[in-house]
Amino acid sequence: MRYLILGTGALGSVFGGLLKHSGQSVAFLGRGPHFEELKGRGLVIDGIWGEYRLGPVATPEAPGADLKLYDVILLCVKSFHTQEACRQARPYLADDGLIISVQNGLGNLEIIAGAFGLARTIGARVIFGAQVMEPGRVTVTVYADRVLLGGLSPEAPGEMLEVVAADLNRAGIPAAVVDNILTHIWAKVIYNCALNPLGAILGGPYGVLGEDPETRELMRRIIEEIYQVAGGKQVSLSPAGAAEYFQHFLEDLVPPTASHWPSMWQDLRAGRRTEIEALNGAICRYGAELGVATPYNEAVSRLMRFLEARSRPGAPSSGGD
Repeated sequence: MRYLILGTGALGSVFGGLLKHSGQSVAFLGRGPHFEELKGRGLVIDGIWGEYRLGPVATPEAPGADLKLYDVILLCVKSFHTQEACRQARPYLADDGLIISVQNGLGNLEIIAGAFGLARTIGARVIFGAQVMEPGRVTVTVYADRVLLGGLSPEAPGEMLEVVAADLNRAGIPAAVVDNILTHIWAKVIYNCALNPLGAILGGPYGVLGEDPETRELMRRIIEEIYQVAGGKQVSLSPAGAAEYFQHFLEDLVPPTASHWPSMWQDLRAGRRTEIEALNGAICRYGAELGVATPYNEAVSRLMRFLEARSRPGAPSSGGD
């Protein structure tokens, strides 16, 4: 199996780095100072999964007649770069290859399927966390559950997907193949929508949000709206009811990630674009299409857009005496 990691942020670096460390053939395609460091000096992965030091990484050849194609492309870019990443991936994917969305939010799989077809499009639910601490060094910070992989179509090559899961397990990334990947992706979206923007807006880690009755109530309302939207889209969720999910959320999901600071908070501090449109913003768009009111998701979306605009380089700073 030949792997291409398209997008070399924290997650792409961990997936590609550990696959490479386990002996797989892996190439990396990205941009920015971190990617330049990977090409020049190599990659260090540390944190809760141990420390791994890798030399300079391979990059794909320029597209041409003799280009060696890749069996699997892991798309590890932000949701707002999905369309562009599909264009980048097209020359590199083998005719019978798979493209796996290792991304947050909703809408990515539809874009990928439109570019490569349903049978080759694979969803991944990823709920371990990592951060680029400095160019060339990534730290795995939190782990909640296995990476889950699943096709969107019965025609997806199941045997090949099982090989990918086995490769990930050998690399030290717990993984499994499931039949109902959309259920798991939506479950992660619910978790993200409830915690990520509120943590960014209020400036606190996930555990703080679960401790206070005011933020707990806000998260409960956000979750209820998402369940209503999912029902309108005929997406099967587990647990089936919002109240049962909220109890599971507070008791089982928040505590293991209590010290985790939201990615949106990190993006705001760095002046980067956030993924609010693929999370709460997507819920609002789906709700509008279905005639389902989503005022709580809309409120946090609007607040995040405001903070995002204020965080960008060149934005006016707040004044006053």
